[in-house]
Amino acid sequence: MRTTLLAFSCLMFLVCGAGAQESVPSAPAADATAVPVPAPASESAPSAPPLPRQEVELGLQLSHIVYKEPDVMRESGFMFGVAGSFARNTSNVRLKFDGALTFGSVEYVGSYDDGTPVTYSGIQDTMFEVRATLGPTAFASASSALLPYIGLGYRYLVDYADVMPGGYQRESNYRYVPIGLDYRSSASGSWQFGCTLEYDYFLSGTQVSRLSDVNPGYNDLTNEQNDGYGYRASIRFVQSGRHGLIIEPFYKYWKIDQSETATITCLGVPCGYGWEPKNNSTEYGLRVQMSF
Repeated sequence: MRTTLLAFSCLMFLVCGAGAQESVPSAPAADATAVPVPAPASESAPSAPPLPRQEVELGLQLSHIVYKEPDVMRESGFMFGVAGSFARNTSNVRLKFDGALTFGSVEYVGSYDDGTPVTYSGIQDTMFEVRATLGPTAFASASSALLPYIGLGYRYLVDYADVMPGGYQRESNYRYVPIGLDYRSSASGSWQFGCTLEYDYFLSGTQVSRLSDVNPGYNDLTNEQNDGYGYRASIRFVQSGRHGLIIEPFYKYWKIDQSETATITCLGVPCGYGWEPKNNSTEYGLRVQMSF
């Protein structure tokens, strides 16, 4: 319609100009020159927002974990549970909360203090992790996004090894700073590709060993951990749409140095010292979630 009106206006202008030339022959030819009419500005389709204002993901997680204390013991098994996240995006900042709660059964391979080897299966583990991260959205466009972030994380793992002869319950607490980079890009068809790389700066750890499970006369030992690090990586395949499917293979690694030494008491009397040996854990698995 706008183009038709413009053509009609131009035509009327030229007709009127021609009539003026016939009625006033002495008018200079220059006066009959039409004033250029500017072309209408092209209307481009509004670009899609770089990131949705809000992202909610919820689903299931399956992983295999291996925990080692070199030359001391090894535990390994499968973990299964729920995982989810909530992110709020603005034109400048991305705030994200994510977490997971998993349960599993692991096998212990090690030895007693006298060197007698021991293997025990069916030890129940529970692991809980929650994080909050913050980062800029300045590197996001309609087709891809590069999202650096930093935050705080907490990881809790309880190992119910008190079910095995001579065993005791162990609780592990990690406090750390996740520093990472999240990349996402539109892929062919209705799927989006993404990946995450992260370094975990270890702030502190607390290891609780329930020695009273072995003998009620022993105290429960608490050891502080000061040095270590971790890292993790994942690949994401995200289906487009409000309730799209998210498939995410992931890998996590922790390496923690030997803890500080604490005093063991027997009936309230100091009778020894204990510490948490240096250790490492490797976890790899798969998350399958839905976006909301």
